[in-house]
Amino acid sequence: MKACGCCGRDNDDELAHCRECGTEFPVLPVQADARTGPRLVDLDRLEGAFDFDEGFSRPDWKVIRPAVESAANPEDRRDVWDDVVEQWLTWLKGELGGGYRLIRSRHFILLADIETEAAHRLLNSAENAMSSIRSSLNGVVWHGLDGSQVLLFFSEEDDYYQYISGFYPGGTHPKSGGIYIFAGYPHIALHFDGEVNAAQTVVHELTHHALNGLVIPLWLNEGMAVVLQKIIGGRTSFSAWQELIDRHHKFWNEAQIQHFWAGTSFHEPGDAVELSYSLAEILVSMLVKDRDAFLAFIRSAQPAGAGQTAALDCLESCLGDAVGTFLGEGNWRPQRKAIKACWEAERAATKKSDEAGVA
Repeated sequence: MKACGCCGRDNDDELAHCRECGTEFPVLPVQADARTGPRLVDLDRLEGAFDFDEGFSRPDWKVIRPAVESAANPEDRRDVWDDVVEQWLTWLKGELGGGYRLIRSRHFILLADIETEAAHRLLNSAENAMSSIRSSLNGVVWHGLDGSQVLLFFSEEDDYYQYISGFYPGGTHPKSGGIYIFAGYPHIALHFDGEVNAAQTVVHELTHHALNGLVIPLWLNEGMAVVLQKIIGGRTSFSAWQELIDRHHKFWNEAQIQHFWAGTSFHEPGDAVELSYSLAEILVSMLVKDRDAFLAFIRSAQPAGAGQTAALDCLESCLGDAVGTFLGEGNWRPQRKAIKACWEAERAATKKSDEAGVA
């Protein structure tokens, strides 16, 4: 238990805010010290633990995970995972050079080359964001991570893109400020261009982390991330609302909307990316009326139909009609055959790009 310094109320240790007066509890991050004792899993001695690719030594979690599971007792597994993660990040720190260092908080390990005070504020923000997201998504939050949540803040943009290129297929990809990496040991990577942007990006990517255990339509996943980023991170859009509406009305048609439902429009160049995120935010905001019903919708929504069946069952709402209230009259309903065709076209384009890169 911990006492609130403002009102004196006792609170559970995991709470980020006082349940009586709402005062935020400070997080006390500490710099990660080098381990001196013997390790149950030593990545330097584990054959095949790292593979050099796209400019960085990348851990092979298919090799590491069985080693951890066979070496650690269930009650010690989190400590062993945290040690393994610190070994990985120490290796990455050496490759990045400069002033990069590891700093920990209760649930996070941060690798960054930023001032200590800024690192502490950002870890405190991340802890509070995680608490708020878990509260907002109660009942659907993923708890499958073995150790601490990893945050990688790259000071140089080219290092950031070089790092994340190892997790993408061939071809071009939309510009991004940060991503949630599902593969291997899930973690967040971003290009650090200031505290405010970093804090907002972490909220967005932590929402993806919270939804990791669900296979849901991409528009729903991204829409939830943008909405919670605004609510928790305080992000403000500077686009003129009427101008944005006009852009939406000019861009979307009955064929293009199927790319949105399929999620492929989030990967397309030009206006498609920005307007897809914007439409996802608008649609989620319209659908969130009854919290329990919406959480049931999240649990049931399937990518093959873009969540249409779940919307009818849980929200008593047709997704096409919901979009129509914003875009106007038209056949906006998700169509399974069209969604499948979008996926097949995207896979074919990716394969062609990969083959061209090898040739």
